[in-house]
Amino acid sequence: MTGAAAAARARELAEHHALGAGEPVLRTQRLLLRRWREADLDPFAAMSADPEVMRHFPAPLDRAASDAVARYGDACFEVHGFGLAAVERLDDGAFVGFVGLHRQRWFPEDVEIGWRLARTAWGAGLATEAARAWVASAHRDHGLRRLISITAPANAASLAVMRRLGMREAARGVREGRQLVVHALRLPAADG
Repeated sequence: MTGAAAAARARELAEHHALGAGEPVLRTQRLLLRRWREADLDPFAAMSADPEVMRHFPAPLDRAASDAVARYGDACFEVHGFGLAAVERLDDGAFVGFVGLHRQRWFPEDVEIGWRLARTAWGAGLATEAARAWVASAHRDHGLRRLISITAPANAASLAVMRRLGMREAARGVREGRQLVVHALRLPAADG
């Protein structure tokens, strides 16, 4: 299945995707990266409606759009074996956002690493910690050779995470009226 077909399949599955029990995907020193649960939808909707969290996106999301993002992120696991994982802090069990891999609709042949965290989780290095776990998994578990990440040129926090991951600017452009910058990371060849 091509990247474009796989991305379309994940969006199709998301429409009627039921969330499960939050099965673990990856673990870091401070975080559990897991599949989504229904209980994540309320805090995710609050986060997605926060104008500060969403300032580098076209607009905050209403509840239906927020739920669709969560269901899409979880449905990606069914299609690709990776997805946008819910992030839970190990110390208090709080849901704080998502970090993961997916096939971005604008660049469907590439796999994007992306993140969105609640303001209460900003400034603690959690996005970088979770993203590093995904970079390792992309190579080790999925045999990927390249990851991209996309953001607005003014999103200094996300650009800093990209640099900490070793990503380098690969392109700039406009999609759907939005200025974007694309960073890329080449991964080593699979062992074997």
